[in-house]
Amino acid sequence: MVYHYGMESASELRGDKKIKGPDVYAWIRQAVTSGRFVPGQRLSERELAAQYGVSRTPIREAFRHLIQEGLVVYKPNSGYRIIPLSEELARHVLVVRETLESMAARLAVQRDPKGTAEAMEKTLSKSRRAHREGKLSELITANQSFHQALVQGSGNPVLAAMYHTLQGYIGLMMSVSLSWPRRPVETIAEHGEIVQALKNRNGDVAEKAIRKHIRNAYEGVLRNVRQYLNQTGRGWQKKA
Repeated sequence: MVYHYGMESASELRGDKKIKGPDVYAWIRQAVTSGRFVPGQRLSERELAAQYGVSRTPIREAFRHLIQEGLVVYKPNSGYRIIPLSEELARHVLVVRETLESMAARLAVQRDPKGTAEAMEKTLSKSRRAHREGKLSELITANQSFHQALVQGSGNPVLAAMYHTLQGYIGLMMSVSLSWPRRPVETIAEHGEIVQALKNRNGDVAEKAIRKHIRNAYEGVLRNVRQYLNQTGRGWQKKA
C-alpha cells in the first residue's frame, strides 16, 4: 500500500529527540489534516510503525484518539480507515466551518486587520509555489495555514479550539476539492480577495468573501463525491 503524496520519515520528524506517544498522534493527525491520507484509505499499523520507527502500541493509541475525534473508523476484519466522505458529512462541516470562519473574519477586522492580513498573505506564495510544482499536500498545508491565521487573528481562544476540532475534516475535504483541476487557482484568487477585505478593514466584505470561498470549496467536494457515488454507490474512499 502506498500512502497519499508521501510521508515523512521518523528521522525527518523527530530530529534528535526521543519519540513519545503524543508525537506519533500529532504526526498522524498532521498527515490527515494536510491531505497525505485520503478519505476511506486503509491505515496499516505495521507500515506506520515502520514509517515512524516505533512499536505498534503508540500507533494504536493514536488511532484511538483519532477515532474519538471522528477522523478514523475501525471495523473487525477490516481494520482502521480514514472516514469516508459523504454529501451529508460535507454539508454538516460546511455549516460549522462557514459559521466559525465568518465570525473569525469579523472579529479579526475589529481586532487586528493589518496583522491578520499580513499573516495570511505570507501563505499565498507557498500556495502558488505548491500549485506550480504540483505538490497537493503542500498546497493543502499552505491552505490550512491561511485559514488558521484568520482564526488566530480573531483573538478568540474558544473559537480557535472549536476550529482545531474541525480541522481534520477540513483537511480531508481539501484533499478532495483541491484535486479538481481549476480549484487551486480559484482558491488562491479567493484568498487574495479575503486578504484585501481585511486590509480595507471591511467586515461585511470580509465575511462575504470567506462565505463565498467556503461554499465554492464545498461545491468542489460535492462534485468529486457525487462522481464517486455514481460510479460505486458507496461513500468516497480509496481502495487499499
